[in-house]
Amino acid sequence: MSTESLRLRRFNSSTNALATIKGVNLAGKTFVITGTTSGIGIETARSLALNGAHVVMLNRSIRESEKLKKKIIEEMFDAEIDIIECDLNSLQSVKKASTEFLSKKWPIDCLILNAGVFNPASKMTSDGFESHFGINHLAHFLLIREFLPLIRQCAPSRIILVSSIVHAQSGVTPEMTMEEKIKTLCPESPNDATWFRLYARSKMCNMLIAFKLHRDEVQNEISTYSVHPGNGVRTSIFRDSWLVRIASILSTPFTKNISQGAATTVYCAGHPEVRQVSGKYWDSCWDDERGLYKEIARDAELQDALWEQSNKLVDTILNESVKSCLFEC
Repeated sequence: MSTESLRLRRFNSSTNALATIKGVNLAGKTFVITGTTSGIGIETARSLALNGAHVVMLNRSIRESEKLKKKIIEEMFDAEIDIIECDLNSLQSVKKASTEFLSKKWPIDCLILNAGVFNPASKMTSDGFESHFGINHLAHFLLIREFLPLIRQCAPSRIILVSSIVHAQSGVTPEMTMEEKIKTLCPESPNDATWFRLYARSKMCNMLIAFKLHRDEVQNEISTYSVHPGNGVRTSIFRDSWLVRIASILSTPFTKNISQGAATTVYCAGHPEVRQVSGKYWDSCWDDERGLYKEIARDAELQDALWEQSNKLVDTILNESVKSCLFEC
């Protein structure tokens, strides 16, 4: 009988992050995480580090990263934490960060793509992409592309993409042509949809890439997880929207705190019992797919088309950067 068939549900929506890996020794394992200066990323990094993991934080703000590192070391003096500057607003910065990481010769046992923006003040990235698409999807796609050869070498390994149940509100439908689906998921400007719709599209992109990775990499012993942190998680991702902040305050008794919001990510990243449970959509520490828009998210042709389009967009920006550097030099 397989390990999967024997797995019992021991955690739920009220479980805190540390509880999901209590007693699990992560010493000798390296976890690379984006977005650990606010929200659930803080608790994700903290929980893994306190269980002995080597945590590498890829963040835009070195100052805020150092603050978190200091707090964790105050809890556990020998916590192993490193910081690499990585601004997801710029693909050139992402490329530089990945190059720096690879130069360290560190392994990657788990890559956690956690960072995200929701209705940001700046509607376009420095590369000219709509911000939700550019930051939540395209920057993370580049990290996957750069790190995938190493992740294969370090197998068995894991990749976690923090998505959201709102992926189902992307506006993409089965009736659309493939060209229409890709055009919808990869917006050229923020003016053709509401910020909520744009956020939902970026989360659908995360979902599609997670399932594409599972199809391609499970035979290489890479397990992939698409994670919904939980309904109404009280997190600073909403800091740029005063209306959402008010709604968050009013709904506090019915929502998850930061540790509960990070629990599913930490469980999928660190617990040995789910190492081989790949290609699933996770909610509240369980592979619960009731909220998954399967007709779109499980569309293998769309997954492949999004991967190809993302490759083209990333290469265009990076090639332009190389040409610009050569010209200036």
